[in-house]
Amino acid sequence: MSVPESSDVQVRWPRLLRLSLGVLLGPVIALANQQTIYSTNMWACGHGAHAVMHVVPAVALLVSIGVAMLAYRDWSAVGRGTQDETDGAEARTRFVALLGISASLLSSLVIVAQWAAIFVFEPCMRA
Repeated sequence: MSVPESSDVQVRWPRLLRLSLGVLLGPVIALANQQTIYSTNMWACGHGAHAVMHVVPAVALLVSIGVAMLAYRDWSAVGRGTQDETDGAEARTRFVALLGISASLLSSLVIVAQWAAIFVFEPCMRA
């Protein structure tokens, strides 16, 4: 097994970062959306600015869909297949890119569900 040369590492590093962002950033954005909604709720109630509550999920949804599109671009770059007979970097890239697409789209659904709660409940409603 040979040690990768520095030029190989420099070429692979941005691709690995994009693949990692595709898998991790969608769920992190969904969790940050939930936390920001809870934090913004008290401010919106105190200031009567109910429309501000819709800005946070809108931005989070755009970022999550953007991450899914980034993962889709990575998947398209290696051939858009799902099954490979050989094990290699392309097969791993396809798998991780599909995982990133799935995680980001599922996170987008979670963000939409959190946003739906804002439409139903006003900021000043508390138990």
